[in-house]
This record gives sequence, structure tokens and C-alpha cells, in this order.
Amino acid sequence: MSFYQNLRHYTYLFYHYVLQRDKPLLASFKLTYRCNLTCQQCPFYSMQSEELRFEQVQEILNRLYQRGNRLLVLEGGEPMLWKDGKSTIHDVVAAARKRFFSVGMTTNGTLPLDVAVDTLWVSLDGLRTTHNALRGAPIFDQVMKNITASRHPRLFAHITINSVNASEIPALIQFLQNKVRGMTVQFYYPYNQQDALFLDFERREILLSEIISMKREGYPILNSFAALKALKRNTWRCDDRLVDNANPDGSINQGCYLKNRADIDCEKCGFSPHTEISLACQANLQSILAGHKIFF
Repeated sequence: MSFYQNLRHYTYLFYHYVLQRDKPLLASFKLTYRCNLTCQQCPFYSMQSEELRFEQVQEILNRLYQRGNRLLVLEGGEPMLWKDGKSTIHDVVAAARKRFFSVGMTTNGTLPLDVAVDTLWVSLDGLRTTHNALRGAPIFDQVMKNITASRHPRLFAHITINSVNASEIPALIQFLQNKVRGMTVQFYYPYNQQDALFLDFERREILLSEIISMKREGYPILNSFAALKALKRNTWRCDDRLVDNANPDGSINQGCYLKNRADIDCEKCGFSPHTEISLACQANLQSILAGHKIFF
């Protein structure tokens, strides 16, 4: 990215999200609810919606851009499964990159990791046995094979921590340190009051202290120190107007990731992207630098 592109991007971001503060910044776009897995921690694979046509995808991308969003993350279901005739996920990515400052994608990693997004997250929930149990299929070895084969320059692991995998998160971070460019962590949210996987705050605080220590030791954990500390007891002010969430039915909801998707209980939030973006737009330098490292 050139100096002038960077200058244009940061001028826009500073004006609209620090001075004016009147627009959403980050959009998550669920292209499809369809998935090739039935993960314990995910409610979306069981949801129903007609598949978006490519023209509809482009219309939603335009709407998200016009609303002010400049960062985009493609999600699912499994976003790589999206297809409309001859149009594939690669066409969606190309269309998105013409509009947004940075385009990311979150995938379960079971398909080739060859999409030209700026940032590519592979969801990993534990070492082999734990990951396979949470994902409902013996996919760990294939995911790791795809990670090894990928030449993507910004391939990250995204770890959702819950009551089942919490005890092996430090070991997972150690295992992944030389296999991916970096890692981000968040905490499982108990969708519709399904609490079996929810990690209580006493154990969350102990684990986050260990993760913070590992980050200080040099492990490539991309969450900022500020966000990791704030997540211990959710001591942060959520600025949810910064986020748009687009759905496969064409609807766009501004605000909480859970709006019109699940019951909302802010006390149990573990969505670290919301933590990070809220702190960044409240001028927290650590979160600003973390956002730069993740998206640019």
C-alpha cells in the first residue's frame, strides 16, 4: 500500500471515527448460513435463508460502503461455499477489494486457503481431539494441511475460548506460533442462553492473565494488551454503532453482533473485535496499533 493510500485512509478514519463519530466503520457480512460443519459453538449453520445472487452481494457491498464502512469481514456459515452460477467467493473478494480499505475473511479452514483477501482468519478451537469434538468432524489434520500449503501473507488463527477448550489454550498458542502469522482470541457467547460452553469470569480472568504473559514473551497474539485486560471483567464501554452486520437475507443491522440473531446479554460479551474497535475509537493507542496490524 502506497504512502498516499495510507494517508487517505487514515485521514478518513481520523475524521469520521475520532472527530465526527457518526458512521459505522467495520462490517461483518454473512454471505451464507450454509456450512460443511455443525460446530457446537455456532448457531448459524442451522439457520435458513435463500442464497444471495452475485448482483445482490454487490448491492449489499455498495450499501455497506455508502453507510461509511471501510473495513469488511466476510463470514458464514462457511463463506467459501458461496456460489452463484460461475461466480464464486473469488469474485466477491475482488468486488469487495475495489471498495473497502481492507477486506478480511473468517473460514473453518477445510477448503484451500487461496482467497485474495487482505487478512484471512482460520478458526481453530483447540488441539486435534478438542477441535474435532467441538467442530463435530475429524477435520483438524486437513485444516493444518491447508494452513501449511497456503501462501497467504496474512494468515491468522482465530480462537474462540469456551469452557471445553480453555485449559489447552496456552498449548494451542504454543503449537500455532510458527504456523500462522498471528492469532486473535475471543470468548464464546451463550447464544439464546445455551450456557454449557460459557467460561465463567473467574477462569476467564486467570486465562487472560496467562495469555497476556505469553504476549509479553513474544507469542504473536494480535489482541492489544488493553483489550485483553478489559475483557477480564468486561471493563470497557461498548461503542456498537461502529459495527454493521449484513445477513444472507439482505438485511443490515447496526450495532451489536447479536442484534436480531440471538438474545443479548452484555454482561456475558466476549466479542473481542467489539472491544478492540470501541477502545480504538476512544483513542486507545494500543488498540489503534492492533487494528493497524490486523487489517493493514
